[in-house]
Amino acid sequence: MIREEQAMSKDGLTVGIDVGAEELWVAVGGRKPRSFTHSRSGITSLHHWVSEQANSGATIHYCLEATGVYGVHVATQLIARSGVTVSIINPAVIVAFARTRMKRSKTDQIDAELIRVYAEQQRPALWRPEPQALQHLTAMGAQADALKATLQQWENRGQTHQFVPQLPPVVAQTQRALVRSLKRQLNKLELAIRNLCAADADLAQQIALLETIPGIAMQSATRLLAYGGSRWHRYSARAMTAQAGLAPHHHRSGSSVDKKQRIDKQGDRRLRKALYMPALVGTVHNPCLRSVYQRLCGNGKLKKVALVACMRKLLVMAQAILITKTPFHATTLPLT
Repeated sequence: MIREEQAMSKDGLTVGIDVGAEELWVAVGGRKPRSFTHSRSGITSLHHWVSEQANSGATIHYCLEATGVYGVHVATQLIARSGVTVSIINPAVIVAFARTRMKRSKTDQIDAELIRVYAEQQRPALWRPEPQALQHLTAMGAQADALKATLQQWENRGQTHQFVPQLPPVVAQTQRALVRSLKRQLNKLELAIRNLCAADADLAQQIALLETIPGIAMQSATRLLAYGGSRWHRYSARAMTAQAGLAPHHHRSGSSVDKKQRIDKQGDRRLRKALYMPALVGTVHNPCLRSVYQRLCGNGKLKKVALVACMRKLLVMAQAILITKTPFHATTLPLT
């Protein structure tokens, strides 16, 4: 099970919010859903309106879908208020819940009410914001990875220019200037990430622990922390595997349907990507991963399948080290 905070009490008012970039639709039991602007003043008005519907002293539980920065912005504004709890749920859960209720229409108002009913019936786990240092690490890591992807695209584009007949000089000049600029900004971000991790005691300790694992260096460690967040300590190993999209996916039914097993890939692909290179290096330099890789390959498994198994092993290994605060040791590693 996920080691989350206790879900909200049955007492109190449950509120569903459908979050948009410019508009928030709010559903309260017994009232027609109402819209508010997605702004600080709009969220304040939203809370005042909901408070009028609640009994004196009752806890207000807001529930909304995970909609990236939009949802986090709303949740952060609401959870800072007294007597408020917040849950953030996977949008796919609400889609499935709507099917169970045979909903054929989809509007923002309907979605807000569905979220409210789901929260009231299922009592989802409570959400809390990440520590500020971890929020900054996530933002900088994501920005650095986006720049790296853009840099790779422009470098690939530069490679093709040598085959363009009579390429105008201005094209080559702007190409080189863009690549230089992207490299400078990427180096600036990586330096900021290193400085942030050195300045924060918790991050520095966790980075040092992860770096004891053969195959994980500074950059991989920062990405694992950035994309795993506090889930490394709150989730079980099974839930963390699902979060990375590395859980096995089975599709069997009766005697006629038995599809090939594959990984689920419904988790955070950034976390999965952060595990790939360390696992690949670990198949050579990490004795735990090397033995798994060689055993599976020796049993006839494809190299890709064996590598995915090593990624799962590495994820559980990293989580065990972070939870126990014990450096890597090939013979005494717990929880794996």
